[in-house]
Amino acid sequence: MLLWIIFAVLTVLAVLILAAPLARRRDGESAEAQLADMAVYKAQLSEIDRDLERGVLDKAEAESARIEVSRRLLAEEARGQGTAAATRTRGALTVLVLSVPVATIGFYLVLGSPDLPGQPIAERLAAQPEDQDLALLVTRVEQHLADNPQDGRGWEVLAPVYRRMGRFDDAARAYAAVIRLLGSTAERESDFGEMLVVAADGIVNADARAAFERSLTLDPRGTKPRYFLALAAEQDGDAKTAIARWTQLLASPEEPQARWRDSARERLVALGGTPPPPPETAPGPDEEQVAAAQDMSAEDRQAMIEGMVAGLAQRLGAEGGSVEEWLRLIRAYGVLNRPDDARAAIAQARAQYADDTAALGRIDAVAQQFDN
Repeated sequence: MLLWIIFAVLTVLAVLILAAPLARRRDGESAEAQLADMAVYKAQLSEIDRDLERGVLDKAEAESARIEVSRRLLAEEARGQGTAAATRTRGALTVLVLSVPVATIGFYLVLGSPDLPGQPIAERLAAQPEDQDLALLVTRVEQHLADNPQDGRGWEVLAPVYRRMGRFDDAARAYAAVIRLLGSTAERESDFGEMLVVAADGIVNADARAAFERSLTLDPRGTKPRYFLALAAEQDGDAKTAIARWTQLLASPEEPQARWRDSARERLVALGGTPPPPPETAPGPDEEQVAAAQDMSAEDRQAMIEGMVAGLAQRLGAEGGSVEEWLRLIRAYGVLNRPDDARAAIAQARAQYADDTAALGRIDAVAQQFDN
């Protein structure tokens, strides 16, 4: 509060310094002095008339003197009128200038927060993270990384925050630092490439393409790198390669309900390709099996469900599968009250996606119910 009081006092002093000359009359003139001068000129006119009557002045001399005195009298009257107008103008300006700080202070007292304590930036940065806003948290992490540029975990925390804030160039640099310090994974390379594309206004440049290719080397099932590499072929004018890549991507079972499929399908059609049929969202019984299950006993229905779960487990164990399929199997074991089988499936899923941080996070989230 002390700071705004100081600002208010300084503002008033500045206004008074500017307004003081407006309140003074020029050249020390006063209204009384002007009236006295006009009285003198009028007396001189009367004296000229008397001198003419006494014969002291002839007619021509009297007329000449009368003209000169009258000219001075009229000039003094005009100056008096100008002075009055200037006085009114100065008064209005003085009132206006003085009202600005008064009105400003009044508005601040009503709409502002003069009682709010000061918040120095150093104290704000030192506050607990949960008490800070996003911008301050970013500043705090940036200051930490300026002192500890080799902190890969710090860059890994900051990169997605930059992304959410729309600072795509900074996000790309942060992901590059994460890869350099913590090593390359499919997800890190994919995110790095994506930020390069976004920062380049949708152009898949050479650096982004290299990042996506490294991501696919680590995880051939990756959806994001395959999407952007198909886009890169399209931007290069290689329609044949683009059609093949879009078709393969749409035929893959990963993320069957994802929004990127609509975009990929539109691009494929625009290039003259034919979209493949959408993948099944989940393996399950057909209509005949569902109808038959309604007539089954509880034991038979349970046996059918366990048979379907066993088939899914066998296929995933032999061929691998998407994260969604592994999660479906783990949840099914939970419903069947088979926690040991669920833990075994969790271990298999983790082994398949050991280098995919995002997939491991989803698996760990489901695995928590079997930790007890």
